[in-house]
Amino acid sequence: MHWPAHGANPHALYKRCGLTPPAEYIDFSVNTNPYRLPPSAWPNSKEWIRWASEYPDLEAEALVALIARQEGIERGQVLMTNGAAEAIYLLAALFAGRRVGVLEPTFSEYRRACLAYGCEVAAFMAAEERGFSYDMEEAAAWAAGRDIVFLCHPNNPTGTAVPEHALRSFIDAAGQAGTYIVVDEAFYPFWCGGFTAVRWLDRHPRLIVLRSLTKIHHLAGVRLGYVVANEEIVAALKTRQPPWSASQVAQQLAIRFLQMEPFVEWTKERLAAERERVFRMLPAGRYDVSPSVVNFYLLRPRSGRTEALLFHLLKKGIVPRHTMNFPGLDGRYVRLAVKTQTENDRLLEALMGWDG
Repeated sequence: MHWPAHGANPHALYKRCGLTPPAEYIDFSVNTNPYRLPPSAWPNSKEWIRWASEYPDLEAEALVALIARQEGIERGQVLMTNGAAEAIYLLAALFAGRRVGVLEPTFSEYRRACLAYGCEVAAFMAAEERGFSYDMEEAAAWAAGRDIVFLCHPNNPTGTAVPEHALRSFIDAAGQAGTYIVVDEAFYPFWCGGFTAVRWLDRHPRLIVLRSLTKIHHLAGVRLGYVVANEEIVAALKTRQPPWSASQVAQQLAIRFLQMEPFVEWTKERLAAERERVFRMLPAGRYDVSPSVVNFYLLRPRSGRTEALLFHLLKKGIVPRHTMNFPGLDGRYVRLAVKTQTENDRLLEALMGWDG
């Protein structure tokens, strides 16, 4: 069966599985923020109409200035993109035909983008038996033979993170070997007590950090992300970018929502508590989960086939993310988002009701 390449498309998954979607379902394949800002926080109708009718600022100057101030970096180190996906494809274009490394299992677009630009792509696999952790010393030696390496951190789909000292040593070693390191921090805003690689930019000219503004603020339809890197890399990427990649609506919403920092802090604490509650409430001895630090995790049954569990959940109106197209996972897990308490309780009920 040809499985959908991404989550967030329940009807496609039901169709591929030969199932009729129930009247109501909950999409656990979507790993955006389940909590939304109140209507009062959103623009009024006049603002929507004005933004939709205006050309955007070509350089996104106001938004770039806000991000640079929040991150403590220079404006020339920031490039706004049409979601993190455009940033990935711009990097693939910049390194076309080169030797690329990907720490896997992870987001499929790194590999897909680099293959589209004629790169030679190699993988370094996490150790599933050790909670999907990497031997970072081995990874550093492997990375020395690559021109550029992609690391999702915290990682999608496992939700796991590398210890700070280990990641810093990895980036140090890669820099000494002349390897560029891309750290994709799309889910960093969900990580309680987490750290960002942005703080190491000054000492690592080959470090590139990606961010998404659509996950934490539930703006997937807006498409907005950014690259943080040294000014030479940003300038090189900009020459490959179409004009007006960041729409006026996207820029204005980001300027508004990026300043709502208490909402982000509240969200990450709430979701962390819910994640741990779900893990505690899972039927004892029946499921394994990845040691996630963010708003999603991998789950597999200890007995029975994962594909049978996936079909069971779909029939119960719970839409998981399959893992058929993640190298190293090959369908043995499902990925599930952390959602609201009521939604998570529906999931727990469905998991408790599966007899394997």
